[in-house]
Amino acid sequence: MDQVRRQLTREQIAALQQKSPWRGYAMVVANWAMIVASFALVIRYPSIWAFVVAMIVLGGRHLGLGILMHECAHRSLVPSPAINDWVGQWLCAAPGNADLQVYRLYHMTHHVKTGTSDDPDLANYAGYPVSAASFRRKMLRDISGLTGVKAFAALMKLYSYQYPAKLKFGYSYKMQTADGAIGALTQNEAGANGVKYLFWNSRRIIVVNVIGFGILTLSGHPLAYLLWPLSWLTTYMVFSRIRNAAEHGGLPGTMTTDMYLNTRTVIARWWERLTVAPNYVNYHFEHHLMPTIPSYHLPRMHRWLGEAGALEGAQIVQGYTRVVRELIKPRAAAQ
Repeated sequence: MDQVRRQLTREQIAALQQKSPWRGYAMVVANWAMIVASFALVIRYPSIWAFVVAMIVLGGRHLGLGILMHECAHRSLVPSPAINDWVGQWLCAAPGNADLQVYRLYHMTHHVKTGTSDDPDLANYAGYPVSAASFRRKMLRDISGLTGVKAFAALMKLYSYQYPAKLKFGYSYKMQTADGAIGALTQNEAGANGVKYLFWNSRRIIVVNVIGFGILTLSGHPLAYLLWPLSWLTTYMVFSRIRNAAEHGGLPGTMTTDMYLNTRTVIARWWERLTVAPNYVNYHFEHHLMPTIPSYHLPRMHRWLGEAGALEGAQIVQGYTRVVRELIKPRAAAQ
């Protein structure tokens, strides 16, 4: 990868690493503006079509906040480390049932261990490609809320341990990976104190959601709050699955450490950026190449790498429709 980085000039790399004093804030404001607009739409026009639109947009914004949390985990959203962590924790992680510090350690392990059996994200991509029938079942479980319920239960188990950041499982939402990870961490066991740890570790999540419910209650529309957890349980799970699988799944070298073979960049359309690829997360090869570059610079990095010929052989796909086709086995192979 050093050879690829050398395709860029020192000035280009410096420009890419520069954290904007305003673009990170603008991304946070834009994501929250869409969230507020979704609630306003349903409140102003209480109808099935408004509900459907809101669920799609809110599902995408749950993922959008998750991607902004990811930026903050890399400390690349805004220049100030303290503000970066505060924004990442309270405005991005907590609204989506996550914790920045737990996610940060989990995600840094992913970058080091991508394509290996030690990657904590392995459950999100290793099984692809799958049969068309299997993919349909996954989508049905996601949109019905079954996946979301299991994911929420997995998070509750994660937060019921004293030091969840020390565990090797987390936001792949797989409870069964916990037992092997906990192992000898006896000081970390939940035991009789599990409920206490659960409330303490999820305190920010509780506070943020109570505030959201309180605002809607004061506005006279408390039931509108249900859009938030419902979209997390359903549309967000659909979008998150596709985004996760698209990053590393169904590739020639998914289970190798060769970044050219195990990481995919997707050229996303506008409606894909609204749903499965918010906040430039689709430029995933570029992100793995230089993880500390702010996401708002990744399109420019992609262009510069292309001009230098450094993207030849990389897994670059036009649109998520093509990605889904790559995640599904051809019928003959599936048989």
